[in-house]
Amino acid sequence: MYIKKILSEYRNDFVATMKCEHCDAEHKLTTGYHDDNYHYKVIPAMPCPSCGKNRAGQTKENVNGNTN
Repeated sequence: MYIKKILSEYRNDFVATMKCEHCDAEHKLTTGYHDDNYHYKVIPAMPCPSCGKNRAGQTKENVNGNTN
């Protein structure tokens, strides 16, 4: 998932439209936070609610080590 558009901001909190790199689905994120950890670790690890893949293309099962 990546940030398509920031809809609102208050201090370090933000609400944004997120878009999936794999299935192009869009979802609203209501819990965004502007810091390096959130932008470089949390967002890339977010699974898409539609296809279940994170930025690296892994599903929840692949991330946990299960390949079945």
